[in-house]
Amino acid sequence: MTEETTGRRDPFFAFDDETDERPEEPGEGRRGRTVAWKPIGVGLLGLLLGLVLAVSGALTWDDSRRIAGYADRSWVVGGQYQDLTNDLRTKDYNPVYRGVLPADPAVAEQPFDSGLADPRPVEPGEEIVFRGTQTGSREDDFHAEADALLAVEDGTLQVVATDEAGAYGEGITAGTVAWERTKAALLVLGGLAVAGAGLWWARRLWLRGA
Repeated sequence: MTEETTGRRDPFFAFDDETDERPEEPGEGRRGRTVAWKPIGVGLLGLLLGLVLAVSGALTWDDSRRIAGYADRSWVVGGQYQDLTNDLRTKDYNPVYRGVLPADPAVAEQPFDSGLADPRPVEPGEEIVFRGTQTGSREDDFHAEADALLAVEDGTLQVVATDEAGAYGEGITAGTVAWERTKAALLVLGGLAVAGAGLWWARRLWLRGA
């Protein structure tokens, strides 16, 4: 070999030198693979809250459909808890309430079915005992004071629903149904808005590298 030859670096080794990689700093690879938990958490929270609101809206809408048939043809009777009685379809119990029929003469146009005995004629303002629609296993499961919604079904005056005192206001009207449907729509729209806002904010956090 000549001196000129030995002084020249072999291209093979020169290539090796040029492609030597910089040593990876400790934790550098892990940082690149870190999961962006904050955007994910914000997005999931928004979706969860939106789902809760949307489901509440759907249930409220279903309630409005259920009571729509009683609008302007139902009465509300306040009841005081008296006792328990066996439920007719399950192994649970129903509450028994005592109340007074409204003074409206229309309540006497058909027999009253208390859910505890055969239907019988009644008079406006008469004291009645009736079965509540809730179910439970003990006395504490029921309201001490409740409202009963009375309506005419199959030719008799019946208790179609019972709930806590004040639940039915002065009775079911067209305005009551309209308000329930408005609340349902607002809940559903609110759910969509919350879910959309959560996803939008999660995307912003993601783009900012949070």
